[in-house]
Parts: sequence; C-alpha cells; structure tokens
Amino acid sequence: MSPTVGETGTAGTGTAAAGTPVIVPSARLSTGPTPRPTGPAGTPPVTPPASPSAVPSPSPPAGGTGVQGTVSAGPTCPVERIDSPCPPRPVAAEIDAVDAGGRPAGSTRSGADGTYRLALGPGSYTLTVATGSAFPRCPSTAVVVPAAGVATANIACDTGIR
Repeated sequence: MSPTVGETGTAGTGTAAAGTPVIVPSARLSTGPTPRPTGPAGTPPVTPPASPSAVPSPSPPAGGTGVQGTVSAGPTCPVERIDSPCPPRPVAAEIDAVDAGGRPAGSTRSGADGTYRLALGPGSYTLTVATGSAFPRCPSTAVVVPAAGVATANIACDTGIR
C-alpha cells in the first residue's frame, strides 16, 4: 500500500473468525471513524499489535481540534526581481508532532501542494518536518492547539539558495 495524504505506509494485522487475516491500516489523519475488525461473535474487536517504531495516530478529539497549514521552501531563485518573482514552492514532507513532554503525538504528510492537517488534542506541541534530503531545511515550529478549533502553523523552509 503506498502512502497518501492522511495514511501511513504501515499496517497492523489481526485475525478474524476462522483464522482469516485482517489488515488494519493505521490512519494519520482521519476524516471519519476508522473501521475496526471484529473477532468471532461475542468476542471483543481484534486489536492490531503495536509497532515499536510506529507513532500513535490519535483519532480526532471531540470538537475536531488539531493543527493545519502549509510547508513551503524559499528562496527559489538566486536573484529575485520585481518583474520576475520567485515565490516559495510547496514541499511534500513528513510532519511529526511531539507534545510538551517530548512524546510523539501524531504524524502526517503534506500533499504536493504543501498543505497538511493533523488531529491533535488541545495543548502545546513542537512540529518537525522531514523532507528526506539535506535541503530544504525546515525549522522546528511550536504550536498551541486550542480547546476548540484548529491552530494554523505555516512552516517556511530554507532552500539554501543564496
């Protein structure tokens, strides 16, 4: 399965009735309830095993709190002139959130247009961006998610062009 905005590339597995394997994708950004497989009649739902390297992905808290924004990189030209603008370009990257205690709180990917949205509970977080290469370099960004609503954190990365 290839990752798309709102999905991870990892999946847990469980077993349904009669030993049939069930794959349960883990969602980074949920747009609705995640279907959970169930075991044989009268047994609790199958819970996929936790991966030690996987970041837990919270489901959207009541009220839909979280953070959204764009990831962009600039400058995009060595010299920018009024008649030839060089706007920042969008960045598709991995965005990870850690809470005030340094614990992983969630993760998502920005789309090809640089936009992202991550469900997080109210509180203070630090966002980090991993692009998979040395440039662009993206700063860690502090964000406070309100008790109701979504915070906006636009992340401006440096391309290194001088």
